[in-house]
Amino acid sequence: MNQERWNRVQQLFEAALDKPDSERESFLEEACADDESLIAEVRSLLQADAESHSLLQGHALDAVDFPLEENLVGKKVGHYKITEQIAVGGMGAVYLAERADGQFTQTVALKLIKHGMDSTAILKRFHYERQILARLQHANIARLLDGGLTADGTPYFTMEYVKGLPIDQYCRENDLSLVRRLRLFQTVCDAVEYAHRNLIVHRDIKPGNIFVTDDGEVKLLDFGIAKLLDEDDSVEAQPLTVAGNRVMTPEYASPEQVRGKAVTTLSDVYSLGIVLFELLAGTRPFDIKDLSPAEVEKIFCETEPPKPSTKMTQVKDIAEGHAVQNNRLLRGDLDNICLMAMRKEPQRRYRSVQEFNEDIARYLTGRPVQARPATLGYRSGKFINRHKLGVAAAFGVFVVLAGLISFYTLRLADERDKAQLEAQKAAQISQFVTSLFEISNPDEAKGRTITARELLDQGAAKIEKELASQPEVQARMMEVIGGVYQNLAQLTEADSLLRKSLAIQEELNENPTAEYGRSLWILGKVSAQQGDYEAADSLQRLSLQIRKNIYGEKNEAVAQSLSSLSKNQYQKGDYAAAESLATAALKIRTSLFGEINAGVALNLDDLGWLAHEQSHFDVADSLHRRALAIRRQIFGEENLEVAESLNNLGSALYGKGDLASAEPYIRQALAIRTKLLGPDHPQTTYNRTNLAVMLEGQGKLAEAEGMFREIYRTHVAKLGADHPVIADDLTDIGRVLTAQGHFEEAEPLFEEAAQLHGKNRGSEHWLVAYTLNSLASLQHEKGDVLAAASTYRKALAIYQKAFQKANQYVAVAMIGYGSVLLDEENGDMAFPYLLDGLTIFENSLPSTHWRIAAAQVELGRCYTQLEKYTAADSLLRRGYASLLQSKGAKHKLTEHAKAHLEALNPSIGN
Repeated sequence: MNQERWNRVQQLFEAALDKPDSERESFLEEACADDESLIAEVRSLLQADAESHSLLQGHALDAVDFPLEENLVGKKVGHYKITEQIAVGGMGAVYLAERADGQFTQTVALKLIKHGMDSTAILKRFHYERQILARLQHANIARLLDGGLTADGTPYFTMEYVKGLPIDQYCRENDLSLVRRLRLFQTVCDAVEYAHRNLIVHRDIKPGNIFVTDDGEVKLLDFGIAKLLDEDDSVEAQPLTVAGNRVMTPEYASPEQVRGKAVTTLSDVYSLGIVLFELLAGTRPFDIKDLSPAEVEKIFCETEPPKPSTKMTQVKDIAEGHAVQNNRLLRGDLDNICLMAMRKEPQRRYRSVQEFNEDIARYLTGRPVQARPATLGYRSGKFINRHKLGVAAAFGVFVVLAGLISFYTLRLADERDKAQLEAQKAAQISQFVTSLFEISNPDEAKGRTITARELLDQGAAKIEKELASQPEVQARMMEVIGGVYQNLAQLTEADSLLRKSLAIQEELNENPTAEYGRSLWILGKVSAQQGDYEAADSLQRLSLQIRKNIYGEKNEAVAQSLSSLSKNQYQKGDYAAAESLATAALKIRTSLFGEINAGVALNLDDLGWLAHEQSHFDVADSLHRRALAIRRQIFGEENLEVAESLNNLGSALYGKGDLASAEPYIRQALAIRTKLLGPDHPQTTYNRTNLAVMLEGQGKLAEAEGMFREIYRTHVAKLGADHPVIADDLTDIGRVLTAQGHFEEAEPLFEEAAQLHGKNRGSEHWLVAYTLNSLASLQHEKGDVLAAASTYRKALAIYQKAFQKANQYVAVAMIGYGSVLLDEENGDMAFPYLLDGLTIFENSLPSTHWRIAAAQVELGRCYTQLEKYTAADSLLRRGYASLLQSKGAKHKLTEHAKAHLEALNPSIGN
């Protein structure tokens, strides 16, 4: 669809929304003439709008009073213990509560819902809308944290507890100056604009829903709660724009809300205008007390609001000095800014909250505001006011001054036009991405065929042709689509588009922008997925530096880059650096968002995996459980991030030797990923690899081998034969072949894997050592002791360089090498390796783990060679008994232990 066609569809869609349902069809038939495809396109948008579930419909909390049946202070509701009653009214009560399940400390505002609203439909709707609200992760928005049912089935919600004052009261009690009020209001605009970018309209913006804490932090409240309390039991509730559903606070409602017409982001612009009016003038533009609904509608829809400067009261906190001076501060620019936001016709207001906010910024920096008529005298006056000394010095040269004024007039007009163009571009981008690509998100698709993939490819092809004359939009769209490709693991397409986007941005901008930093970050993730960790590291470090320069140290974008850098360092084997980077990201996110945040959960999971890789399984277990609890609270059960935590927790339990507990977590994660991503997505195959490892540990070798081979074929087809993950696959297949005695088939697989790891990661990467260790084990089992000893020494040398301190991987190699030395009758040389390996296992694994038992057997063999029979007998007995319990009598490790115990003490055989 070309741009002209899309603009026509959008115009008709918006016009149709303003029509009653009964008139829409006739309107479309008349407006579209015989263009059936145009009618179909507009109808599809109207249908999508009708099916969308507003977060904000329904009756407001204070619509109906009802008596509470009992005092709940001190009682438990879900995971929370109520400590104090904050307020009663509306359809329930609000309590202060503390989390009481011991998982973590948290104080919340708990809203207990009226009995009778707990129908199945309402609960389903609550779950759906809670997931959407959880996406609002902004420092100035109070978050919905949790929800559920009490023991008697009553619905409840918990919100972030905000201790503060409504913004108007805060300004009065703290004697805020005009500038400080405007700065505070700009923060409110930032929060509302963030919600709009996430396709959420607040619809009830007023001072009572904007709190300011004691330290001056703004918190925007009550996103979506009104709709969640709707007594309409239908999950298929009316959409946001349906007339007649007038959820609002009348004093702050827009004309379209009062009339029951379509509500958009411009309705929030209007309400923000009234809030700003009140902060400046000390009163609202209209007094509607004791008026009938019809009279209220007439005032809001027909009466023009007064200027703030004519309505202001005698309040010293607006500015220092007398009232006449205060009036003068508001006259002109601030009057016009407020009035533009409060225009009756939505299309004549600021086109976005961002545009509203930018005009306030222009006022604060002495630049011409958009709301002021663009006259020559006005713009010249602004210029002279900013350059008083220069103009006075050149006053006599009137012709030169006139020339300068003309020049700056044209320049400022050009700047205004550019700003307007940017707003249009942003709107086009949002509409384009939302309409074409939203379904490609796996969490949205819920396992259905991702039908937008074809549109994605078509969109990528059209960008270069149709947006060539708009390079800024072209670069942004290339980045957006490249990011979607990256999420779908279409890495070649992602890499190409992102590099083109970066090249365009470099041509357009002399200095790096925030957008450039974001594009580098996404391209870095693509490079990491392609296995080029050096390139990924370079891209992420550059992105991090740009983002720090623009945002400062404490920002979510900075945390994103730190997290990605941490993953790169893990892949390169630098665990200390990876842990430091992940910890830094975690601190930023916790300080910005608190514990209940998707980014916090990601960093906890990353730190858990780092602990796992260093054999700190109890630490890993704890971190993964924290991450899982947070992700379940935010996303529910069927979600990819939840699957990641389930998989990681299962892996930690497997590492501890608790296979029975581990397997359900691994299988649950695999089921989620298979449903949402399909069987061949990299995340799904990664999960299948973990399940195959689990089967291998249970002795189900043939089944594990089949899974490993299938994973290998999938990876080769999607990633190519030289991708780093192929070396992992070859090692896995070789390992199960070795366990089945197929040495000749397994050995070349290990050799190929070691070469591929060296090529992709460097010859001293720990994964090279891991593969060599597997090869040495094979050589030992087939009786080639000399080759095994040599290969073990190579593996140990690499491990010692790669790891700052010994871990399980090192211990496995130590025990293997010690066992080879015993076969060479070299007990003296074997002893320190076996003792150190056993010590590492005992310090990192549960006492019943089979690796401890196997190491005890080998050290017992060593004591036998050294003729220390008492120590040998003790270790062999303990190892044999433990293996008998964990592996069973027929396992080769158990039989090996029994043979050496019988050789030491023949009576054991009886």
